[in-house]
Amino acid sequence: MPFFDIISPMKSKTQLFLAMALASACVVADDMQKRVDDGWRAMMATWHEKTGLVYGCPPERVRSSKDCVNGMFHWKEGGSYGAGMADCALICGTALSGLVDRYGVLHDDLSRADAAKVARGVLNLAKLHGIKGFVARGLCADDGKSICSLSSRDQYTHWVHGLWRYTASPMADPKLVAEYRALVADVARFMEERVTPEREWNFGLADGGKDPRGICTMWGDELGPHEDARLPMIYAAAYMATRDNHWRDMYEKYIDEALDRTLRIDGPDRSKFLGRMPCYSLYQANCSLELLHAFEKGNPVRRGKIERAMKAFSALASQRAKKTMDNPGAKPPYGMCWDGELLLTMFMTPGVPDAEVAAPFLEQAVNRSALSTSGIIRSSHIMAAYWRGRGVRR
Repeated sequence: MPFFDIISPMKSKTQLFLAMALASACVVADDMQKRVDDGWRAMMATWHEKTGLVYGCPPERVRSSKDCVNGMFHWKEGGSYGAGMADCALICGTALSGLVDRYGVLHDDLSRADAAKVARGVLNLAKLHGIKGFVARGLCADDGKSICSLSSRDQYTHWVHGLWRYTASPMADPKLVAEYRALVADVARFMEERVTPEREWNFGLADGGKDPRGICTMWGDELGPHEDARLPMIYAAAYMATRDNHWRDMYEKYIDEALDRTLRIDGPDRSKFLGRMPCYSLYQANCSLELLHAFEKGNPVRRGKIERAMKAFSALASQRAKKTMDNPGAKPPYGMCWDGELLLTMFMTPGVPDAEVAAPFLEQAVNRSALSTSGIIRSSHIMAAYWRGRGVRR
């Protein structure tokens, strides 16, 4: 299939520019789709049948359940979350969203089959350990159920976002959709019960213990603009999946304040937050806002605020991307996959206002290193960014 079918109808000048720029890039670059697909195949080579997760290493190297007590181990200062299972929700949620975009372009059986595999694993993160509503970072590969007791708001964000996009896709397996509807309600209930003033708005460890890092806080003054929409995002997702008005009511309890706080990113004091925003923070902010943007399609006031916030995060991503293009030898900004995260932030924004930066930056990102050997964080994010860029102009 050609890289871009330029003669297909364009919905806007932005989409036309993006398609032309990316099509031009493919003339001088390696075959970008082949590089992305090679990375994806390498990533899926570590997919594990028992858990449905991609680990990035052989199953025997994943943290053993022998290290666990009562099915879990605790994070310790200076330690790890477990070999191969530190960010499965984040990585697989990102990949799942990317596969939705891949299917939207290709309408192929491979995207459908791989998405079902990955979706099963993402669902298992809230299921196999038996703690209702808890989204684990990963699952021990040997027993398929033991976990690290510490998750994070980032893991929840990608769990919800990836599954929301998958279950809304025409390729979604109806059985997995039904499972998601039950599990996302469990997640929302978990948040309602634990994210309270008495617990300092922190959902804590799987066993109810105190979060030692503060990364499970979902509301309050401790959060930055990139984090304020995470809690209402979960309640909105639960309502969309179940049509239970209780979750709509919970959403309404938080949404207006959440949007006002999020818009600090476009206000006079935004500079004081920038040091707290690695590249993945910009991406995660737009993950939460993308779901809310879809949810609020009948409310132009809220939707306008959401779009304003998304454009502000995109502008920051664009600035960072342009700086690296203008200074190729400079140290890149911090992130797990900094260029993929910046690209996704830009491509997810309605209208893609920073397309003139995103298009050439995507070419650089895909060709920066061999995705087949760069690891699953990079291969998942670049894959998702590439297919989101391909889908934008459709």
